[in-house]
Amino acid sequence: MKILVIGSKGFIGSACYSYFKNQPGYEVYGADVVVEYDDPNYFLIDAINADFKKVFHKQQFNWCINCAGAASVPESFNNPERDYLLNVYHLVSILNAIKEGNANCRLIQLSSAAVYGNPQMLPITESHTLNPLSPYGVHKKQAEELCQLYHTHFSLNVHIFRVFSAYGAGLKKQLFWDLYKKSQTQTNITLFGTGNETREFIHVTDIVNAMNLFINADRPGFSITNIANNNTITITTAAKTFLKYIGFSGGLSFTGTNRVGDPLYWQADNSRLISLGYQQKVNFEDGINTYCKWLKGKE
Repeated sequence: MKILVIGSKGFIGSACYSYFKNQPGYEVYGADVVVEYDDPNYFLIDAINADFKKVFHKQQFNWCINCAGAASVPESFNNPERDYLLNVYHLVSILNAIKEGNANCRLIQLSSAAVYGNPQMLPITESHTLNPLSPYGVHKKQAEELCQLYHTHFSLNVHIFRVFSAYGAGLKKQLFWDLYKKSQTQTNITLFGTGNETREFIHVTDIVNAMNLFINADRPGFSITNIANNNTITITTAAKTFLKYIGFSGGLSFTGTNRVGDPLYWQADNSRLISLGYQQKVNFEDGINTYCKWLKGKE
């Protein structure tokens, strides 16, 4: 089975690429903007104007996993044009390449729980109203709509992964990376919000586990699935757990005001994922511990 991982040098993409590369029965290809000299199954692409038709004419893939794109709410406000190009415009090239060169290829498109915004009810099901709070969330919603459109009109097989708060070795952005950087230079750390906000953290290993389940199921058609563990944690608890394992003994406080674009509460209904046989492999405490060991190894 041939798999193409787009964004194979990124946080989730690299974990995905490494996993399938080491599994029997898979011929794995990667595509990213970073030069790779030692891997013959690697395509160097442009971040925005990638010509995926050339890639799909060279190989007939069974699965394409698109992990590429921007993934920052603050950066999407600072530069919404770039966020659009990386999360929407870039996807059009992928969809057209599949449509014209490899129509039987199944696509896993990484989306985000940011499409939900502040939920009207908990837990959040996949049928919940979409009300994104940031350009990033809006663009992820638009990307989903494009996938739905290409399925409806061209019969492309697309599975949308609405990933909640991903973490693990390789992550260099968002809450834990911010905490890590501050812990290196500050004795008292301040975060946005009240600390009572909740998130659904899922380890990158479990995200790849979900991909593996979908590939093994090999279902055609179109689907949307929450990628989460149905296990909410407050920002205070998450931050204190991280700081404990990173070895920070200073103070932790909150501004009392939420950052623009951030939702207040998340709790995912992951029953669709469970129905495929999904079981969480990495609990939060163990995942944070190994993540902190990876960060310390970089010092």
